[in-house]
Parts: sequence; structure tokens; C-alpha cells
Amino acid sequence: MDTADHPTFLVSTDFSEVSDHALEHAAVLAKHFGAKILLIHIIDKYTRRMLKKEKQKEDYVAEKLNYIAKKAHEDFQVEVTPIIKKGKVCQNIATTAKEHGVLFHFLGTHGKKGLQHITGSFALKVVKKCPCPVIVIQRPAENIAYKNIVYPLDLQPGSKQKVKWARILHQKAGSHFDIFVDNYGDKDTDRKLSADRKQVVEILEHAKVPNTVSCSSPGGSFAKHVLKFAREKNAEAIMITSDPDKLTCNPFNKEEERVLYNKEKIPVMFINSRNLSLVIGGP
Repeated sequence: MDTADHPTFLVSTDFSEVSDHALEHAAVLAKHFGAKILLIHIIDKYTRRMLKKEKQKEDYVAEKLNYIAKKAHEDFQVEVTPIIKKGKVCQNIATTAKEHGVLFHFLGTHGKKGLQHITGSFALKVVKKCPCPVIVIQRPAENIAYKNIVYPLDLQPGSKQKVKWARILHQKAGSHFDIFVDNYGDKDTDRKLSADRKQVVEILEHAKVPNTVSCSSPGGSFAKHVLKFAREKNAEAIMITSDPDKLTCNPFNKEEERVLYNKEKIPVMFINSRNLSLVIGGP
């Protein structure tokens, strides 16, 4: 299995422009990590619809995927290997990520459209299934080097364990982290969060990871405060933890989606709390 020292990245593509953006972002980090990229397309009903519209046979998928992989290798000077699978998209992504020990999965999103407002966000479904962090992309990688990352800290499960990934990103990409602490307006709760903040900062300082600490204003949506802070900091990414058990199709649970589909199109790294080490900061 690949490790952070010899990593593999996974990029899923539906041959759209945002999928191309996801591949660009993967290539940016791949250069820092010395990583190879797996470029996957899952043949499903949408692929077959595309083939029918373009009057092409299934072999066309392999030709198109091979062309994209070859061009990416030439453009970015990183190893890109195409993979084709059939069936359910989310399940195939999760299985492939597990089989290859993928470190990060890059996913382009078109935003939440149509029936997704009723059935739930496709991107969040991928996040829920995937065994590794998912970096969700909405725009090209131009001027993004993953140097300036916002690290929201609240009392959600796994929030402080993100420090493990902060260490990895700094080690490989030289990332700086702006820690943004929630403000619950309750003395006991804020005291506990203050202890979490102190623990996270101590781990980062010990690992010589550059960081700053800021606090949210009390009241209102923490997600809104995070996005405002990220805009002010010109953040290149936002790192959040998601509890997969809560990533249901509840149309009233908008916090994850508010960050995911942010209007500034800042890349968002989702980390499932169930997959994190019980040791804060990881090995």
C-alpha cells in the first residue's frame, strides 16, 4: 500500500471541464508529493447517454481517457495512469481508493443541480463513501499552490485530528495554516475548545508547521464565518472534517454544502472522522 512518502492520488473524470480542473489540482500537489495519479472514469448510464449522443462505441471511452492521461503527463510532468470501471460511481471510487492506498481523491463538481436538491449532493455522497480525504474542486488550479490553508476548529468529531493532514501537507507542500476557532458563546464549551486549540497548536509547533490562530465572532452559522475568513485570507483551500454518519440527504443540513459549494470556489478538503487515528495528529 502506498504511503505519504510514496503516494498515489486519484482523480475521477466525467470528461467535463471541472474534471479537467480536478486533474490540474492533483498535478499541482503531485509535484510536491512526488505522487503518481490514477485517472478513473466509471462507465454508467451518463456515459452511455454521452456515447449514444456522439454516436460512439464503448472503445471511445478508453481512447478519450488515454488521451487526457497522456496530455496531462506532457503538460504537468507527472505520471498519470488511466483506469476504466463500470457500475456505481461512488462505490467504484471508494473501492479503487482502497485497493491502491490512495492518499487524496480529487473530485470536480458542477455544483448542486436539479434533483440533487432533493436526493442529496453527489459530491457529499462521494465524500461519505471514500476512505481517504476528498479534495473538491470548482475552478482551475491557476494561482493555487496549496500554501495558504484555512483550518476551522470546532467541537465536531475529528475536528482537531485534521492536524495529521496539516503536518503532511506542510511537510510536502510547505503549507501554512490559519486556524479559525468557533465561538459557541458558552463558557464551558469554549473552555473545552480552547483546550483543543492548545493541543492542535502544540502539535503543529512541535512539527514546525507555520500557523496563526483567529477566533470567530459568536452566533450565526460557523460555515458562514469560515467562508468570510477564508475570503479575507485569500485562502487556497479549506480543510474540514465531515462526520459520514451525518452526511445524509437531509435538505435542512446545509453547513457542509455551504462550504462545499462556496461562491469563491475555494477548494475544500473533506476528511471523514471515522477514518482518523485515535491518536491526535496521527503517526
